[in-house]
Amino acid sequence: MKINEIVDALGGQLLKSINMEDRVEKSVSGITSMYQDIEPGHVFMLKNSATSEHYFDAASANAPAFIITDFEVGRFDDRNVPVVYVEDFMKAANKMAEFFYGKSIKKLKYIAVTGTNGKTTVSHFIGRLLSNLGCRTATVGTLGIFDDAYQKVPFRHTTPTTPMHLEFAEIIKHFADRDYDYIVYEATSIALEQRRTDFIWNDMAIFNNFSPEHLEYHGTVEEYLAAKLKLAQRSTCIMANADVPEYASLTRQGRHFSKLGGAYYHYRTEPDHINLNIGGLSYTVSPGFIGEHNYINLATAIFGLVEAGFSADAVIGASRGIQAPVHRFEMFSEGRYDFILDFAHTPVAINESISNAMKYAEAKGKNLMVMVTGIGLRGQDKIKKTMEMVPQNVPCLILAAEQVGYEDEETIVQMMERHLPESYKDMEIITAFSRQEGIVQAIEHAGEDTLILLTGINEPQNYRGAMVAHDDREFISKYISGK
Repeated sequence: MKINEIVDALGGQLLKSINMEDRVEKSVSGITSMYQDIEPGHVFMLKNSATSEHYFDAASANAPAFIITDFEVGRFDDRNVPVVYVEDFMKAANKMAEFFYGKSIKKLKYIAVTGTNGKTTVSHFIGRLLSNLGCRTATVGTLGIFDDAYQKVPFRHTTPTTPMHLEFAEIIKHFADRDYDYIVYEATSIALEQRRTDFIWNDMAIFNNFSPEHLEYHGTVEEYLAAKLKLAQRSTCIMANADVPEYASLTRQGRHFSKLGGAYYHYRTEPDHINLNIGGLSYTVSPGFIGEHNYINLATAIFGLVEAGFSADAVIGASRGIQAPVHRFEMFSEGRYDFILDFAHTPVAINESISNAMKYAEAKGKNLMVMVTGIGLRGQDKIKKTMEMVPQNVPCLILAAEQVGYEDEETIVQMMERHLPESYKDMEIITAFSRQEGIVQAIEHAGEDTLILLTGINEPQNYRGAMVAHDDREFISKYISGK
């Protein structure tokens, strides 16, 4: 395609172009918003931000065909580089995704999952169910990009969960070229607010749950909810949790799911199985994993696919033998020690994770030890809310700092102690200043019948601007083998 065709596709977004006069008939070989990926003949898209101007010079060194940016008109006129200034970067990025990748985008069907907690687990359950139903399916989200065989596919990924416009479009092309049927993806509130996926029309959108989160970005709960609800405007079919008052505008019409009887889709969780009701017909599913919140996420995935047009009998059959995603209330043993590893890191998720672990430990006759982490990168208000939602009566509690960034670890832990529920005020609390130190403390204090729940972000740790390699299971194995 030629440069003049690309510029024309920007339409009303185009404000001004410079140094383009002798280039309009030249061909372009690709487009990217990652300066590291620029090849000669590529278009580079640069978003205006307080820290992004230096990317202009880094990109220019790689000789792009031209640069599209929403920096103020004239900002780079003295650089002798071909530049197109646009009014709205997000709208321009969606136009470019459609222009460069439109044929691939139209080849696939899309299921988007949003909610405060459980997006990853619901997405992976849907992906595995679809694969078991014979549909070639890719899953995109927090854990990375997974193919139909549930193998991770390496992509350069600049955002933690929902990829940016052109990244996502490139991922879609990868799977469209391989004749896939579906892409299931996590739609975060920030991605929806930034309109990263406006070039996608979803066959199904699932609204899982809702609680205050990401207010450091959205400002208010109302704005956070408004961002979530944008997904409904880009979806043919909607499946929402009817027990969430904030989703009332979605559930006034159609069929939605509930934990209460009477709804077309409703469920009841038991310690080792789920009872499902679909249109008056009853089903029982006995998963090969534990955790009430995981059971609810599986029920949500099943209901979503039935509402999307798959037969209930087929979906229930596909659910047999299904496993939860890694690190989502994952049980494992190392030596004489038993662990549950759960990625819970929001206040509501922490509460659910600990509550479920307490039920499981009681049923198995084990003593529960819980590690809760204060995440420095998420701010003091989030730490305060997390601690206030720690359930009562945890027998042994470890408080540890993690993902501290440039925050002081001791200050984080002190704040955690200060905001614990009143019932913990006279209890001896074990403290640690890193995730690894917290794990060591758990192992050293565990008895023969102890079950250790590790919540928080089991990933490389952000410490003073550097990323320190870390994986709980690897660390635990090495530490115990060295004892």
